[in-house]
Amino acid sequence: MLQDAGVCGVLEDAGVCGVLEDAGVCGVLEDAGVCGVLEDAAGHWGLFHRAIIQSGSALSSWAVNYQPVKYTRLLSEKVGCNVLDTLDMVDCLRKKSARELVQQDIQPARYHVAFGPVIDGDVIPDDPEILMEQGEFLNYDIMLGVNQGEGLRFVDNVVDSEDGISGNDFDFSVSDFVDSLYGYPEGKDTLRETIKFMYTDWADRDNPETRRKTLVALFTDHQWVEPSVVTADLHARYGSPTYFYAFYHHCQSLMKPAWSDAAHGDEVPYVFGIPMIGPTDLFPCNFSKNDIMLSAVVMTYWTNFAKTG
Repeated sequence: MLQDAGVCGVLEDAGVCGVLEDAGVCGVLEDAGVCGVLEDAAGHWGLFHRAIIQSGSALSSWAVNYQPVKYTRLLSEKVGCNVLDTLDMVDCLRKKSARELVQQDIQPARYHVAFGPVIDGDVIPDDPEILMEQGEFLNYDIMLGVNQGEGLRFVDNVVDSEDGISGNDFDFSVSDFVDSLYGYPEGKDTLRETIKFMYTDWADRDNPETRRKTLVALFTDHQWVEPSVVTADLHARYGSPTYFYAFYHHCQSLMKPAWSDAAHGDEVPYVFGIPMIGPTDLFPCNFSKNDIMLSAVVMTYWTNFAKTG
């Protein structure tokens, strides 16, 4: 019930409930797996009539927190609330300011989330994938999509922005990916080699820039594209009007490497019309006339979907 009340409280505080009832849209623009989980869980609230899910799905590995007690205790230790009794621990955490809580550096396991929706048997009665396969979600219009280079966030720290990625770094990244997501299963070596084979451009296998591109594609496909495509397919299979987009454009900015494609969050300024007002602290881009035109198109698509599906 705490999760249920917490979500409702956030919606009420943010003034979102009225928007949801009037427009029927849930727009979670960053890490939209949360929105995907809500759509599976919140049918009895009657809040959602249509949903726009950008760059994420309830099936992404970081959409659900499968170890809530572990991360809650890590947070409790940092703010002086690490007591044995969980009720006392929660009561202590409630007395802390929001600022103090969010300032704590709690790092989740790679490709997972430290704080997010929890399968509690009430708001989220089961694993989102099981709920989707059983058709346990609202039958409403859904639009979802991904950006071309979402996986940049997992690659940017292992590559040289000028020289691409070495063969050794490529092999290590694939091995770490398999170990982090699948543990050490029987046949892991076969899985690693299969991934390396599929994400090697054999016509240009020795080019470090090509390795960098295919590594971004690996993370993009696994963490965003595949979960979103499966989500769209399941919704369509159960009769929900379903629309899918792919976003390939990004503004010119010194905040990201020149070689990158449209990365996670690069569609956000176009959804909110930022190119029409110029660069901001959050989006310090050199917007062109083409950016302005694209933003107008994106806003038209998004608002038309919100109004009529």
